[in-house]
Amino acid sequence: MVFAFTLTEVGAPFSTASAEPAFKARPTWVSPVPAMEIVEAFDPPTESWLRGHRGIDVLTVSGEPVRAPAGGTIRFRGSVASTPTMSIETESGYVISFQPAESTLETGEAFPAGAEIGTVAQGGHCEESCLHIGIWKSEGVKKYTDPAVFFGQEQSILLPLSRKPAHEHTGDSTRSGAGAWGGHRNGRIPAAAMCAVKSAPGQMLRCDAQAAFDRMSHAYEARFSTPISVTDAYRDYDTQVILKRRKGRMAARPGTSNHGWALAVDLGGGINSFGSAEHQWMRANAPKFGWIHPGWARQSGSLPEPWHWEFRR
Repeated sequence: MVFAFTLTEVGAPFSTASAEPAFKARPTWVSPVPAMEIVEAFDPPTESWLRGHRGIDVLTVSGEPVRAPAGGTIRFRGSVASTPTMSIETESGYVISFQPAESTLETGEAFPAGAEIGTVAQGGHCEESCLHIGIWKSEGVKKYTDPAVFFGQEQSILLPLSRKPAHEHTGDSTRSGAGAWGGHRNGRIPAAAMCAVKSAPGQMLRCDAQAAFDRMSHAYEARFSTPISVTDAYRDYDTQVILKRRKGRMAARPGTSNHGWALAVDLGGGINSFGSAEHQWMRANAPKFGWIHPGWARQSGSLPEPWHWEFRR
């Protein structure tokens, strides 16, 4: 196991880390990198002085942007133990640290959820390039909590590389909900042609898909007491290039991703797990709102992805 310690500020009180978030409802934070894949889970020590993994590591490539999970301000940027580090303080009172990461923003500078606040730097403790994320409350005793639950990733299921089909899936299948519209090119849709998802700050969809999604999320919230957790929606071309570098043949060829049409979403919070109550609710109710789980993404499909849903209307 890799051991890592998140940014510790001088004079900050410290206590044993906790695996539980400080609130009961699932969060709707923006994932700091698209298609977030956890490669090292939260594994806190039983005592504060012992070694442990007080955050999560997510797969990245050096130089890719880091997005703000929530609105807030820059708290720190510099070097900790010779590793480029930045931390932010959210408007809701949490501190989020990123290593290795660099930012050109000034300490105290404000930003909205989803804004680009820095880039993944070189260094860190992973064998492959990764971003270490740690979270704690900004006030009181410093107590680390599992970042995965803030991004709807507490039940993530990853597809083994051996199950990847020989031919990549693209968005031009008649069975797919995603495809060309409005004369736009994949991944190059202007922001003015899309609308922000109200229940998922920083995420964009075609406006009719967004309106239907928010209605669906409202119905979902009535059942599960939390909006649908969106880990990714529209992906521009540059983001698709980054994912291809990061994930190889597990990612679509840039310019062909279903997400590049602003008509597809990746979901978390339990929906990303086959057989969960949340996933079953989506299978039964999402079509009423025009959202489908395409055949190729189902458990018996060619590329099972319980988290992937598309708009068909």
